[in-house]
Amino acid sequence: MPNLYTTPEAARETGIPESTIRSWMRRHPEVFQVDVHVAIDQHGQKLWTDAGVEMLKSHRATKTATDDDAEIDAESDAPDLLESLLEEDAQRLAEEYWRLLPGRTLQRIKQMRDNPTPQQRQIVQTSVRAAINAGTEHLLLPTYQPRLLEGGDETD
Repeated sequence: MPNLYTTPEAARETGIPESTIRSWMRRHPEVFQVDVHVAIDQHGQKLWTDAGVEMLKSHRATKTATDDDAEIDAESDAPDLLESLLEEDAQRLAEEYWRLLPGRTLQRIKQMRDNPTPQQRQIVQTSVRAAINAGTEHLLLPTYQPRLLEGGDETD
């Protein structure tokens, strides 16, 4: 069971005043993802997850706030908080995209090789012919060339 924190507990963990955290939640509800950053219990109370507390801590590292100026910080830091969260999420998405891209691409290439649509067969045939015409057929796997060129409509 993951750790869950009330807002006062999250405030103690992060050093961010409760009023600032509550203000961020009220002003930017789209930033804090349910079941990622916050959990909602059976009574409707919002509880912070470890990921949510870490996100607050990461923002806290770039800002300082006191209980006296919590509302001022909440208003002036809101765009900064949103920007830092968007940047962090964009970075994670980009890394995940590039991690998954090679496998997905190979999967699609195998699918095109083993069961191509007529349009995909034409694309592959054109590419293979271009490689042969450019003198780079040695870069094609020998088992692909005959299979890709056989069948289908030959238009030369």
